[in-house]
Amino acid sequence: ILVSDKKCFETLLDVLRGYGKCLGLSSQHVYHALPRLLFLWFELCSIQTQPSWGKSETDPSTVLINPKFSAHLNQRRKQMDKTMDFLKTISPSLFYTAMAQLVSRVVHRDEKTSEMVHFILKRVLSTFPAQAMWSLAWLWNSADSTRAEIGEDIFQGAQQALRKKDTKNHGLLVASQDLFQYFIDIAKLAPNESMRDWTGEVELCEFIPPVQVALTISSSCFTKSGSKDIFPRYVPRMRCIDFSKLQIMSSKAKPKKIVIVAIQAPDSSRGGTFSGRPKSMTDNSSDVGEMHFLLKKEERGDLRKDARVQDLNVVINRLLSDGSSTLAEQRRRLSLRTFAVSCLSEDCGILEWIPNTTSLRSIVVRSLDYRESPHRRRHPRGIIDNIIRKAFVAAQGLYFDGKNLVAATKKFEQTCLLQTPPTLYWWFVHQFTDPHAWFEARTKFTLSTAAWSAVGHVIGLGDRHSENILVDVKTGESVHVDFDCIFDKGLHLPKPETVPFRLTQNMVDAFGPTGWNGTYSGGLKRAMTTL
Repeated sequence: ILVSDKKCFETLLDVLRGYGKCLGLSSQHVYHALPRLLFLWFELCSIQTQPSWGKSETDPSTVLINPKFSAHLNQRRKQMDKTMDFLKTISPSLFYTAMAQLVSRVVHRDEKTSEMVHFILKRVLSTFPAQAMWSLAWLWNSADSTRAEIGEDIFQGAQQALRKKDTKNHGLLVASQDLFQYFIDIAKLAPNESMRDWTGEVELCEFIPPVQVALTISSSCFTKSGSKDIFPRYVPRMRCIDFSKLQIMSSKAKPKKIVIVAIQAPDSSRGGTFSGRPKSMTDNSSDVGEMHFLLKKEERGDLRKDARVQDLNVVINRLLSDGSSTLAEQRRRLSLRTFAVSCLSEDCGILEWIPNTTSLRSIVVRSLDYRESPHRRRHPRGIIDNIIRKAFVAAQGLYFDGKNLVAATKKFEQTCLLQTPPTLYWWFVHQFTDPHAWFEARTKFTLSTAAWSAVGHVIGLGDRHSENILVDVKTGESVHVDFDCIFDKGLHLPKPETVPFRLTQNMVDAFGPTGWNGTYSGGLKRAMTTL
């Protein structure tokens, strides 16, 4: 219809021009206009000639095209290419907010669209090299040769643009590939191997650390007219990696938790130079703290999923905080904790460590401690896990082998739930001794759990075991990690995950006297309504 109906196609072109004019006049509505503009552009340019005369009898894979239909399509494409030239005039700062959408279309079936996307990414990278390099890192190291060539072309194009006008950032981009490979080597590090310190051509302190606050454009940039602060002014820099504190986590992928020593950011009043710059790798006179990261090398997964889920969560947070009505005020209490995920390749990346968090499993185990909870006295230390595991497997077998859901549920309640009364409430009592802090932490835990339940159900999030659910020990907020099992992938496991989200008796116990039918259900309804 879009190809053959001239009026329909011209209406869509007017819509694209309207979004373009909106972005040209003001950046206030960039999060509404730009994603829609890019989506329509990519979809319209992806229209290909469709079979109208059937298939060739000699070669079934060959499609015979109606010449008249093909002529219409070529005419529409010329109109589209001429209309979309205004993209070259849009500020790179606006395109930076849609990096994920642009990078996902670096390989497009329409050659001119691909060229325009590459041009835009080169502009963004040459304008914000220290920040944009982390979003494009995986392209350079992609396992797909086509994407790897495109990534190299984008980086070389940005380097060429900076060669004469900004030699400092030019050197930063040249050295960035060595930095990416350096982090990949750490992620692949075996337990008995050691790692050398960074010895690149550019000092580590010249790179912006891949933390969310440093890679996110300031909201005031689009809301306040004349604001020149695109990114936060003060972001600590990296001095060195403290390999003495390197931890290899116990999960299957064996990710490495690294500690990077932080120093003060460059002084903008002194032309971007460091005040008290360290004289050597061992000089700690300018240290201001530590930054923690997780380097992960997936065996079968794809870390780009984690990055895209974080992008989705940022959009959801924006929706939850939007508006001025009473319902909007209630939604503002709902939020999802997000963190930076910088992919270095499809299966390797560096994740920002979430401070002050611990796993739900460790909290439940701690609440069962005999010194804190009377429930622990009924179960000798170290035996409870084996008892519950065997009982759970037996109940699970009744469902998967015997197909008897009623019997499986009854056995699970009798042998698992009744034998281990919920004790998570006890952890909140001991962790937050002030009554007001305790109430706020419990409410925060309930509402954040409601928000994650809604999002998890919508995107088909699985693998929600108690190690993938974290709790902030300072605020009580729940945080989810590891998003490889999305789009109902859990339904296709050997033992399918049929529950829409994780809601155990311990979690309900921490919600308070009303249980799930109170603050939690209200927050879940508001979150689902927003989504």
